[in-house]
Amino acid sequence: MKKFLKIMLYFIILSSIAIISAHYTFTLLSYGRTIIMPDLRGMDLNGAQRLLDSYKLLVRIDGEEYDHIVSQGLILKQDIPPGSKIKEGREVGIILSKGPRIKNVPNLLGKSLEEGEALLKERGLKLNKIIFVHSETVEKNVIIAQRPEPVESGGNQFNIIVSLGDYKD
Repeated sequence: MKKFLKIMLYFIILSSIAIISAHYTFTLLSYGRTIIMPDLRGMDLNGAQRLLDSYKLLVRIDGEEYDHIVSQGLILKQDIPPGSKIKEGREVGIILSKGPRIKNVPNLLGKSLEEGEALLKERGLKLNKIIFVHSETVEKNVIIAQRPEPVESGGNQFNIIVSLGDYKD
């Protein structure tokens, strides 16, 4: 019976120590201010760095990606979503935009299908989709429309609409 009481006493003491240790460990690990993650998308690297410094967060550049909407050098993505709760001292990974893959879109309007394909191939661009439609005003095998348009920048894949000529022909 004394042995049983001794074992129970050791068990109670060890359990108490474990609970107290767990409490203090949790308290120490969760020590620090909780921050609401700001939205860094669209900011330049210097502005984001200053903002994160004020929150005592660190910046980690995880890479770069092409994007036809977000300008070169601006933040495209962040690994911690805006509005999330995080502790100060954490690292925030970002992806910077390289800008559009191509800067100037060639004008294919009014060119023959063969000329347009040759121009795209010469510039290393892909023709993604060709749509053929009848047109009363444009002769056969002439490019009527394109996407992206000549005034736009970006994209490396083109969609074009080519005339089949008059419907009667």
